[in-house]
Amino acid sequence: MTRKRIALALIASLALAAFALGSFLYQRSQAAAQQELARSNEGVFARAHSPTYGDPAAKVRLTEFFDPACETCRAFYPAVKKLVDDSQGRVQLVVRFVPFHYGADLAAKILVAAHDQQLFVPVVEVVLATQDSWASHANPRPQLLWGYLAQSGLDIAKAKAAVDTAQVKAVIAQDMADARSLNVTRTPGFFVNGKPLERFGYEQLLELVQREVELAYGQ
Repeated sequence: MTRKRIALALIASLALAAFALGSFLYQRSQAAAQQELARSNEGVFARAHSPTYGDPAAKVRLTEFFDPACETCRAFYPAVKKLVDDSQGRVQLVVRFVPFHYGADLAAKILVAAHDQQLFVPVVEVVLATQDSWASHANPRPQLLWGYLAQSGLDIAKAKAAVDTAQVKAVIAQDMADARSLNVTRTPGFFVNGKPLERFGYEQLLELVQREVELAYGQ
């Protein structure tokens, strides 16, 4: 290899190393920024209007920013529900609505109305089970949800009247505002006792929850 080629190879290696270091530092700075946002916005993790699942006396609060049209939210739902079920009353889930996907707004409003009827869990399970039909990214048809929910126990007439009210719209607006304050741009977005999930994945979420359980309850 000539000196010129050696020099070019060295330059390329240094450039790659600099890029890798820059990416690492950027990710660390983003994580630190989100942690600081979480610390300075502690009140945004649970609002009085938010649906919850699990023991209200739990010392560990898992907040999920949730889009009903999000495929990853659907995939995580049974695992997150099981995590709470298996926690022996030590973890509570709080759900915040962020309908980022086109067509998800009506579904989010329906879920707010379902929560008002104390039917959040059965209704969200129908919404997610039928997601492929009503939330197609190419042709979302959220109005189909009314037919799917006929057997869910939801008072359809009452829910239809509710979705266009200022009260329901205010819930979605508040959740979206809280998401922006925490720099949540994708779903699902998880925080455990105010600490953001820095590396996305179920195992990483489980580890973060377990750490908070141990801090709150001991080994």
